[in-house]
Amino acid sequence: MKKSFPLLIFLWFGVLQPCFAADFIWFQTFTQLWKQSGRPHFLEGRISETILNSLDSIYSKTPQTYTFYETEGKLFVQVSCSFDLYAIQGDSLVNNYEDYNRGYTCDSHAFVREGSHYVLGGQGFWSNHLDLLSFDELDGSWELQLTKNQPRDYFSFFVYQNSSGIVSLLGEVTNKRYGLDAKDTKGYLLDWKSKEWKELELVIEGLDLKELAARELIHFVQTQDYAFWASTNGLKNFGWTLIEKETGNIFYFPNKNVDMGISPYLEVVGNVLTYTTPSRVQKSLDLDQIRKQAKKVGYVRLKSAEAQLGTFWMVGILVLLTLVGGFWVKRVLPKKKRIVAEDEPLPQFEPLQALLPYSGQELTTEKFDQLLELDSLANLDTKRMKRSRLIKDINQHYLAQTGRVLVTRNKMSDDKRYVTYLIQG
Repeated sequence: MKKSFPLLIFLWFGVLQPCFAADFIWFQTFTQLWKQSGRPHFLEGRISETILNSLDSIYSKTPQTYTFYETEGKLFVQVSCSFDLYAIQGDSLVNNYEDYNRGYTCDSHAFVREGSHYVLGGQGFWSNHLDLLSFDELDGSWELQLTKNQPRDYFSFFVYQNSSGIVSLLGEVTNKRYGLDAKDTKGYLLDWKSKEWKELELVIEGLDLKELAARELIHFVQTQDYAFWASTNGLKNFGWTLIEKETGNIFYFPNKNVDMGISPYLEVVGNVLTYTTPSRVQKSLDLDQIRKQAKKVGYVRLKSAEAQLGTFWMVGILVLLTLVGGFWVKRVLPKKKRIVAEDEPLPQFEPLQALLPYSGQELTTEKFDQLLELDSLANLDTKRMKRSRLIKDINQHYLAQTGRVLVTRNKMSDDKRYVTYLIQG
């Protein structure tokens, strides 16, 4: 996806919301762009002109995407490329975020699940990421949630949520530092219970996914029960395309209209999508009705056990070849050089060595930060993110050596704002 289309980018992804909610209520627009619709308010007056003007005044110098959603009867708005999370109270905005960080969450997917606010992923000039952040309402800050098997340097606009977790399709792997800039035709599911990323299969009859990933001008939005694609690229079984979020079944409806992709706003209530055409004609699209007239053409599902087994054997063969090759190289190297190599000490992971002397102790956050040399960081969000990443790296190193993790994070039972860290050497 080229980054030279800023007014279209904000329309090319769906905000996440549990599909098992009674009503999916979501609205998205861009600084000043909503005024082109000619409408004074949205969501039946719940988003007023006053609210939108207030947001525009805050982000006039750095225009951003506004994403509104409802949880427990309350309306919130998250702002792209910032950590700002506003609660809407009448015609007033109350920012729950208490720090000041920018840039890490550009084009991220904002959503609420089980009463908590989250953002997933982000794009930058030099790299992508798929980090999951949750909002700490007591501290007014965002905290990194560790996930297993997270795809590295990966981001996608095609993201939706179902009862199992979060689905991400047709992303991009980007890291300028290492020369990475490639399409990824695989799909991924973040299993919400295990917090583990698993590989998915995406199949559409008669369609080469590599060709699909290479095409642009594909618009995506999520409703209560569907992930909806619209495209004019003429690919087989791909025009108006719906994914049933719970079953993973894919349906095709032969239409090439993409007015929703150039609308100054998108409004979703349940499975009804409302938008405005360039000539300011308001349209509504009921995806339940589209689904009844569409034909099934494919599916999204967890990668089969057979395919995973085949991958396992391929990896095993490569490992075996590597070991055999390594053994051969050692046999032909001079004996003296081999002895010197064996005498070289293994590299040590310094943060791990800093914590091992405190085995069996429960450290305060202050002591823990001091040992990891984080106490000099003034910004709480930056400190929290670096602390979480270091704990992940430390536990991965220790797990590889001993088969268990070293650091366990515990919240105080009497006051959960305070955290201690148990060193289990």
